[in-house]
Amino acid sequence: MSSLLERLLGLHASVDALTWGQFAARTVMVFVLGIVLVRIADRRFLGRNAGFDVLLAIVLGSVLSRAINGQAPFFQTMGVSVLLVLLHRLVGALACRWSAFSKLIKGDAIVLVKDGVRRREAMRHADISEDDLEENLRVNANVANAEDVAEARLERNGLISAVRRGRNQAKE
Repeated sequence: MSSLLERLLGLHASVDALTWGQFAARTVMVFVLGIVLVRIADRRFLGRNAGFDVLLAIVLGSVLSRAINGQAPFFQTMGVSVLLVLLHRLVGALACRWSAFSKLIKGDAIVLVKDGVRRREAMRHADISEDDLEENLRVNANVANAEDVAEARLERNGLISAVRRGRNQAKE
């Protein structure tokens, strides 16, 4: 079995010696493992809820590509990919159960608008310009200006959320 895998995947061959068929076999195996890993990582990875979700996507793609192109030992690279996804699941589970750990890993939301008033210091801290804020309010809350917003936050996932002011909260 090991000699079959050796020939099929070119496990001990140099990158230059890998054949098209070996690259194809590696690609199929990495693709199948990738599907399994995405299922293990679950919806949180696909939703990119936090920085560590994005980090997993980038690092996992990089690591898996090395298995395909022969720049790293094939099975060790596949094993490391599984470990990355399991670490991601562990960090997600810990963040779900402990608020302090969640804040450490994901940070806090930043209030950018409160009761129709822009919080410019918070905007500067988050590197959000007036134009960025207005664009996000239009796109995400269908609000033309900040005065019509009860609260807008730069969420932990990098998106700006907004809650419109109610009719009883209209400008005074």
